[in-house]
This record gives sequence, C-alpha cells and structure tokens, in this order.
Amino acid sequence: MTLDELKATLDSFSPIKIEFVAKVMESLANPPSANIRSRGTWLTSEPDWIEYFGLALSVHHGTTTEPLGLTSFETVFRNACEQLRWSIDPPGSPTERFVDLVVRPQPGNCLRLSLKSSAAKNLSETTLHISKLTEAAWIQDVRTARDRRDRTLELFRQYQSAVTQIVMLRAFREDIDKIPHKYQLVEVPVSIFDSIQQAPLGVFERDAPVIECTVGDRVAAMVAIDRSDAKITIKKVQLSACTVHAEWDRA
Repeated sequence: MTLDELKATLDSFSPIKIEFVAKVMESLANPPSANIRSRGTWLTSEPDWIEYFGLALSVHHGTTTEPLGLTSFETVFRNACEQLRWSIDPPGSPTERFVDLVVRPQPGNCLRLSLKSSAAKNLSETTLHISKLTEAAWIQDVRTARDRRDRTLELFRQYQSAVTQIVMLRAFREDIDKIPHKYQLVEVPVSIFDSIQQAPLGVFERDAPVIECTVGDRVAAMVAIDRSDAKITIKKVQLSACTVHAEWDRA
C-alpha cells in the first residue's frame, strides 16, 4: 500500500477506527530498544528482522499487559522471517515431529526450529527452564530402569535428528499482572543433549529420573522425566551454553 493509498483509507475510517489506529501508531513510535547480545548470528545479522520483532512487541503491548505467549510468538517469528523473504513452510503445513517451523535464511541452510516461550515470575538471568520439551506418553507405562533408559535415549536420538535449534522467547516481568519490562530471545543448541546417550543405567532407577547433560567438564542442563504429566522437562540450562541473540528493553 502506497502512502497516498494509506491516507485515502484513513479518510474512510470511522472515528473509532481512527482512535484504534492512533493507539497502534503511538506504540510503533515508541518501540522497545533492542540490545544485540550476540552479533553476526543468523538473526542478529539481519537488522530488519530485529526491528520487525521489536515493532511487533510494541503493537502487542499497545492493547494488552499479557506477555507475548507461545502461539503469538510463533506467529510473530514467522512474520518476521516472511518480511525478509526467507523461505518457510506454509502455515498449517505438516512438519516433522518436534518441529514448529522450518526456515531457510539462505539457500542450503535449512533450520528446523522448536519454538518455546516463558513468562514465569522471577526468571533467572543465568539459567533457563523449558517446562515441556516434548510429550512422552510412554513414561507412565514403563516399569524398569532399562526400559526407561532405552525409551529416553531413543526419544533424544529422534529429537536431535529432527530439531536443529530450540529458540525461546523469555518475558521478564516484576509481577504476574505487570507488562514485561524485557524480552530475551535465546537459542539452545540441541547438542546440549549429546551426553544423554552415555547416561548410566543407575540414573534411570527412579520412576522420575533426572539426567545431567554435560558439555566438556561441566553440567550445562538437567533433563527431568516428569512421570505425573508424561513430559520431558529441561532444567537449569546454563545461558552461557546458549546463544542469547537479542533483548528488547521496554523500560
């Protein structure tokens, strides 16, 4: 739409529509400041992607105090990629298990993303938590340590074969009813799960085992088998083992 077409459209709007547009314009005029935490990544090397995402956050909070949730995050992420004319799978198209979005920023570079979000109170500045990496209905049926180990190792082989990156949006807020004062976009490498394949059988003796994920000589994350909810939870993921692409400050 050209500027003249935009003006003509606005002239046809009712007073209520004009007031609504004015609120959106006010939000766009005061976007959150972007802080690039890791320069030269596949996202931060594209200023238009970073700007688009910040503008989407502005428009979102022009009408609500609720943080940008997972469904909205997926939509905004997809739209930002489309804005750069990146090749992505069509909305609603069937994707591989565990994968939320397939994007090709460049020819020959295919990224199969698992998108996550969190707006929990008191988010840590040094670690992150993925409350549900994936469902695992079999957890409630297995009864032996060997079965738990075999099923867990097979699940992570499948997960790491399907997903190339986990991308998580974290919304920091002072209280549950406050607008987030900061958003953080983090990429968790799936290689963080490599050491699971060497986990000893004894770790799986408990009904709900917790498995250390080591990178080098340090524990970079903890994988928890949540038997009550039949899911895989990832705890205490060290941000130092991840890529923090950018942050948007609303203060």
